[in-house]
Amino acid sequence: MKQKLLLAASLIAFTFGCAATGNVAVTDDSLGLSQASVFDVETPTAFEYRDLDPKEAGILPRAWEDAPPQIPHRAERYLPINAQLNKCLECHEEPDKIGKKERGKPTPMSNTHYVKDGKELLVSNKHYVCTLCHAPQTDVDALVGNTFKGDR
Repeated sequence: MKQKLLLAASLIAFTFGCAATGNVAVTDDSLGLSQASVFDVETPTAFEYRDLDPKEAGILPRAWEDAPPQIPHRAERYLPINAQLNKCLECHEEPDKIGKKERGKPTPMSNTHYVKDGKELLVSNKHYVCTLCHAPQTDVDALVGNTFKGDR
């Protein structure tokens, strides 16, 4: 009986405590770590991806060892990637050429992108959506300051 009475008294005290605080307005600049308003974000400038043919685009440098390669050509014509279609595979899925990059030819996917099914190599489901790791590149200013320096 004492426990029920103590619980009821606690709930009543909590209810009155919440009501006593009233409506406290939360301003947008008090949210998060930024000292600026969320409405002060500037609109990014329009840009175009590199318009090179994939065969002429070349290899872009990697920011650190084992970083995923950047896409050196436009990618929107190969999107969306879904369970029914992945146009990247039309050029890059060549299991017999793993580790054998040829100049002017698409870079074959790494052996980490495959699973073995008997003697056959199949594209791993966890590496199927290429744009989760690989991104097309363009020459634009960063929207947010960044001091990252790769090890290359």
